[in-house]
Amino acid sequence: MYGQDTLNEKTYSYLYNEYKKHIADTAHSKLLLNAFLRKAIKEDHKINKAVALNELSYYEDNKEDKLQFIRASLSESNSVDSLSSIPTYNHLGLYYKNYYDYENALEQFLRVLRLAKKGNDKIYEGIALKNIAKIKTEIGDYKEALLLYKRGFDLENKQDDISEETLVLASIGLAESYRYNKKYDSASYYYHSVIELVKKEYPYVLSIAKINEGINAYYKKDFKQAKLLLEEGASLVNLNSVYYLKYYILAQFYLGKINESLDKDLSISYYQKIDSLLIKANIVIPEVREAYEFLKVNYEESNNYSGQLYVINNLLKFDSITSVRKIDTSYKLNSEFDTPELLRNKELLIEKLENKNDTLNLNFIFLLITTIIIIVVVIIQFRRHRLYKQRFEKLVNELGRTPEKLPKIELEKTSQDLHIDLEIVSSILNKLEVFESKKGFLKRTITITSLAKKLSTNTKYLSKIINTYKKKSFIQYINDLRVEYILHELKVNPMLHHYTILSIAKEASFNSIGSFTVAFKKKTGITPSYYIKSLKKKE
Repeated sequence: MYGQDTLNEKTYSYLYNEYKKHIADTAHSKLLLNAFLRKAIKEDHKINKAVALNELSYYEDNKEDKLQFIRASLSESNSVDSLSSIPTYNHLGLYYKNYYDYENALEQFLRVLRLAKKGNDKIYEGIALKNIAKIKTEIGDYKEALLLYKRGFDLENKQDDISEETLVLASIGLAESYRYNKKYDSASYYYHSVIELVKKEYPYVLSIAKINEGINAYYKKDFKQAKLLLEEGASLVNLNSVYYLKYYILAQFYLGKINESLDKDLSISYYQKIDSLLIKANIVIPEVREAYEFLKVNYEESNNYSGQLYVINNLLKFDSITSVRKIDTSYKLNSEFDTPELLRNKELLIEKLENKNDTLNLNFIFLLITTIIIIVVVIIQFRRHRLYKQRFEKLVNELGRTPEKLPKIELEKTSQDLHIDLEIVSSILNKLEVFESKKGFLKRTITITSLAKKLSTNTKYLSKIINTYKKKSFIQYINDLRVEYILHELKVNPMLHHYTILSIAKEASFNSIGSFTVAFKKKTGITPSYYIKSLKKKE
């Protein structure tokens, strides 16, 4: 643990990074965030004050205290500009959503969407779309919710500066949405794509991931796996959080369903626990309504009239609250999210029709030019597609072929031109073969200096030999090996076809989508996305 004096000397960057590393450790995290806040207050750094207050609010269990922190954060960030308040407005929306105040939640998410578009912040635009999708999920619009989840996920995935954490959370949300749409294999795919990373780096969402996949396994009738995941997930839940409490209740509900035909009394105990938790938290979760139906039948069979009356009252409460939620929230969604888009399109069409007579000739010329441009673009795209297809087929056919070695006579001649002894050249080339076979190029920190040291030579000799015999620079040599590696992996491992481009880039030891795409296209003549799509078609 750190001393206060020690932390006071640290930079904002150090304190924030340390906080993110220990985010699941409440005491540790709050210590670091409070040091961050003290520093910001001392220096009157309004944005950093806002950041600290917003993050600290996550650790407040009391509803009013949490809201007070969020409002204090907004006060600081809004004194600079509204764009700086985007993360806190997003958190305020989540705050309202977690307490089932969907109208106020939606208002904040729509604000985030407007501000993100204004500031060209594609990451928060994607986050806003996903949060609106969460609201649609809560009121039962599962199909529309999935479309928004996909839009948000795709938007975020295209950003080079997207954080790994954001993509992990997006994958978990997408998996849950696929589950609600009964696309269980897709749900499992996104769960498995991030679960190992969640365990290592983001354990604070491990409970949600496991519970979601446990429910998914239940619907796939893998009850043994479902029970295991639901119990593991429930054991990790922070019961002081309203947000996490929902998933704990869902875990109890599906554990009850698993036991309905095996141990009726155990199912009843799970459902009674759900009832107790819902009353204590004063919340209603429509998905668990069936638990009360089961209790009602049980009370009827045992002639427990007071029990029946109690359950009927709860069912009436469920139906009343969920109906009001759906009506009010659907109205706000239609009036503030869906309808404005339709009205804007309508106004554009009316404007075009009104100006039609005055601009007929201009429109004709514009249409003609546009048509020519489209035809040219189509021709270019067709030729490019044909070229890409030829390159793809050639790549697939050539994968796995061993390159021919240089004849000894040519090797001797070239070594003389380089003024390097033939034995040294042969030795380094042999060592490079071993380096390639052991996939040493996948080490992220590889440099020409470190490789020269590993091969017991100097950088000058190594550079000359790679330039001459590999016909490329050291960087291109490493990048080409990485691309060749991932080409082979993509061919033999179909699971990779469903990874994001960023994940595939990391599999090949590239640090970013940009560097991977450039290297891939330089080596193959086609883009990674085209190559992967073409492989999918061959599945």
